[in-house]
Amino acid sequence: MSSVDPTTSESPLPEATDEPGCATHLIIGTAGHIDHGKTSLVKALTGTDTDRLPEEKRRGVTIELGFANLEIGPFSFGMVDVPGHERFVRTMVAGAMGIDIALLVVAADDSVMPQTIEHVEILDLVGVSRCVVAITKCDMVDAELPELVAEEVAELLEGTSLAGSPMIPVSSTSGSGIDELRAALVTAAESIKQVDRSGPFRMAIDRVFVVQGRGTVVTGSVLQGRVSEGDELVLWPAGLSCRVRALQSHSQSQSNIEGGQRAAINLSGIDRQQVERGCELVTPGFVQPTHMLDVRLRCLPTARRGIKHRSRVRLAMGTREVLARVVTPTAQPIDPGGHSLAQLRLSEPITAIFGQRFILRDETASRTVGGGVVLRCSPKRRRIRGQAELDGLERLENGTAQDRIEETLRFNGFERLSALTISAESGVDATEVAPLIAQLSESRKLIAIDTGRGEPTEVTAGVVDALMDRAVRWLERFHTTRPDELGVVEDAFIGYLDRKSRKGLGRTVLERMRANKRVKLQSRFICHPQYAPQMSAQDERIMSAMLDEFQKAQFKPPSLKDLQAATQAKMQRIQRLAKIAVATEQLVEIDKGLYLHHAWAQLLRDKVASIIRGGQDASVSTIKQELGSSRKYVVPFLEHLDRTGFTRRDGDVRVLCEAQPS
Repeated sequence: MSSVDPTTSESPLPEATDEPGCATHLIIGTAGHIDHGKTSLVKALTGTDTDRLPEEKRRGVTIELGFANLEIGPFSFGMVDVPGHERFVRTMVAGAMGIDIALLVVAADDSVMPQTIEHVEILDLVGVSRCVVAITKCDMVDAELPELVAEEVAELLEGTSLAGSPMIPVSSTSGSGIDELRAALVTAAESIKQVDRSGPFRMAIDRVFVVQGRGTVVTGSVLQGRVSEGDELVLWPAGLSCRVRALQSHSQSQSNIEGGQRAAINLSGIDRQQVERGCELVTPGFVQPTHMLDVRLRCLPTARRGIKHRSRVRLAMGTREVLARVVTPTAQPIDPGGHSLAQLRLSEPITAIFGQRFILRDETASRTVGGGVVLRCSPKRRRIRGQAELDGLERLENGTAQDRIEETLRFNGFERLSALTISAESGVDATEVAPLIAQLSESRKLIAIDTGRGEPTEVTAGVVDALMDRAVRWLERFHTTRPDELGVVEDAFIGYLDRKSRKGLGRTVLERMRANKRVKLQSRFICHPQYAPQMSAQDERIMSAMLDEFQKAQFKPPSLKDLQAATQAKMQRIQRLAKIAVATEQLVEIDKGLYLHHAWAQLLRDKVASIIRGGQDASVSTIKQELGSSRKYVVPFLEHLDRTGFTRRDGDVRVLCEAQPS
């Protein structure tokens, strides 16, 4: 089967063969005003006519993205030809995303025009720093005119990321200057540091079609990573799983394709109706769709009204465009030429990673108003507010790789994150995540919280401290509003911590709070360490009388009804004072309504242990005789010792547990 490039022809993909050893792969994207000769120049460079649609042939105007391949020495360039008409700027933006080198085309007979300016602004906003300027149609003007055009272009590029770009006068008709242009492209490519294309695979889809007998084929520029035949991928934002059936790049079948290449991917498991331009193919587990982005936003100096707080705009990212609302932290507008942190609230979900560039156009898509870079690709709050959040975005924007990982973990709180998720949200290579987390742990900036399931969760110290502070404030409010209560029941307090962190972490956090003396445990109640039960003088007299009764009764303790009769107090007061006595460790609650003086509770343990260690059968009757009590009390005494782990029942006798609580 002959090799066919599906980026220019809707023909079947041939069987894959190993890719021949090649070149560094880079993407070149054209830019420039309509009718300045971009498509003709690409054809002169590559021999490929990138206008493939009948309407493009008839009108002589590029409408859709066109693609060609250019091999020069050690470099393999995938060329993306974009439309220059103002009506198709959206398509131009899709083509500009992910390019390594811009080929800015300016006609010598027209010089700088409106879309020349807008395309330069877009290239600057998406961070393109390598550019070659081709001054076309030089065979149609006087010899001096290209020099004047070059001066005007240089002035346009001044102050942008494209400043200082080389200017090459060419003629696509005669071929004059084409060799010099190729050499300039190679020089630009050589100045690019080795591009790290490793990591999870990402490709923004710019074209979809069906090949008879093969199914759905998608094309795009590979942003990063490597994909091979048989790999599983996820199609976002739908979240559909699919498998790579076959791969092709510029008329060559490949067994794998990597970042910097144009790719046509034949997918199985996806119908044509489920995918469109703007979707993205990604390694499973790498990104998640979001309706909000925290960003650094820059407003173009040419934007007439700036960008107002809560204004509606069109966000272009990758090959996708969605409506968005701009929310600034101070509710102030971003003036022309200014910049600010902002949150973009999207009308549809979109996939993004830390550091990804984007473009904003006005709501009617008539002009570009700004752009910027993604700092947080999965914000969980409705607005950037508070110094902590501003400081967090500052760490993401200007911090080290370790700072960005720490901030990612801080923001996500107690949520367990995979290395791939941390990579997407921090911009750190997934292979470097584990070593950097280990360094954060060594410096005690991270705490390993045990879930009890053998899965410790790494949490920043600040997150744990904030949760403990919040829990302490909750306790203080509880004591203020319920002064008669001893505190929060331990299980309820653990449930609160679980809800504010993650299920299974509450008990570990509570133990940390107790170790740090943030709370204290009184019987089965959690209370503030400075809390003391409020007792009136009458309460204290009744409490003293109650304790005397328990002291005298020894192993035949009085019931609460007995105490009520002895003290002439209301039952509600007796019950409350009994709770306080338990919390202050003056009484031990044996069973519901049955209490034992603390001194006699300790003696109970000593006597039972002595009986067992002396070799006697520790039966109910033996212990009853030793205590001088009755079965009514001894049975619940022994059940209490069993529950607390001091003894265990073995038939009709008790034996000591191996690990006895102190």
